[in-house]
Amino acid sequence: MHVDGFRFDLASILTRSTSSWDAVNVYGNLTDGDVITTGTPLTSPPLVDMISNDPILCGVKLIAEAWVCGGLYQVGMFPHWGIWSEWNGKKGGRKPWNSINFVCAHDGFTLADLVTYNNKHNLANGEDNKDGENHNNSWNCGEEGEFASIFVKKLRKRQMRNFFLCLMVSQGVPMIYMGDEYGHTKGGNNNTYCHDNYINYFRWDKKDESLSDFLRLCCLMTKFRHQCESLGLDGFLTADRLQWHGHAPRIPDWFETSRFVAFTLVDKVKGELYVAFNASHLPVTITLPDRPAYRWQPLVDTGKPAPFDFLTDDVPEREIAAKQHSHFLDADQYPMLSYSSIILLLSPADDSLFHSTSRAR
Repeated sequence: MHVDGFRFDLASILTRSTSSWDAVNVYGNLTDGDVITTGTPLTSPPLVDMISNDPILCGVKLIAEAWVCGGLYQVGMFPHWGIWSEWNGKKGGRKPWNSINFVCAHDGFTLADLVTYNNKHNLANGEDNKDGENHNNSWNCGEEGEFASIFVKKLRKRQMRNFFLCLMVSQGVPMIYMGDEYGHTKGGNNNTYCHDNYINYFRWDKKDESLSDFLRLCCLMTKFRHQCESLGLDGFLTADRLQWHGHAPRIPDWFETSRFVAFTLVDKVKGELYVAFNASHLPVTITLPDRPAYRWQPLVDTGKPAPFDFLTDDVPEREIAAKQHSHFLDADQYPMLSYSSIILLLSPADDSLFHSTSRAR
């Protein structure tokens, strides 16, 4: 049936004991104590054990949403037998592929609603807006709802680009909520389980409308991730390939008040990447790591409108767009707008398409 694997909703329920639990019957000995109360989390739950060691199932993707409505939270502690992945949360001592990374999921706001609403709008569910999560970690960019100023709408699109870029450069398995690639909205409803209508349907008619520019970025960023050897590793990166930066090279600011982070990443295919996030409401000019005989070239800048947010070879006036920052890049600097993120690639200085005349001399 071409099924790659399974994601188990509220998977921690699979670890709880039943009323008929009998450790001796299952394992031949008392592995979890003499008395097991119904619903007690088991360290070696038999069902998860059988799935993990089944000759067919152990070879497919097994993903756990490792919590339940009753408060049992097992992210990072779910019995995994070395093969299960989990929705991202608190985690340690395992591999990048064990983490399913996501910004949005079916529980909560869509990506477009995440940047459009501060509060849930669930009246259509018939429960007086009492259902659904109240803590959404969302920001409407200054105005609540669809009807907003041009400035706010531009900022929202930039924030969507920032979120998607962050997801695509993260170690682990990226999970994209269906419809986010074209900006699907549920009108601020964060609990749409009860709707069998356009709120949950994939809107093919919307995919080709104004937000198709965002779809272009999503496609290009996904392709870029596949091309980068360093963004899909089996193990976590070490200092020989990864360096952290702040506004200046090798001086990261880890204080809670910091709104900027950057890193360089050595990639066996792309050479070296420079990735930076400016989450401040103020623009900033950053200093790039010096690489003698090489020069940083812009690839992605979420602060720019499409198609200049991702500079592919077929972008009209690509050279002109890149040259706008050539005087900064000549000095190993780059200007970033507020709420923006970038990806730069390192290339030999002599081969640079946008190398300024003055520096070439």
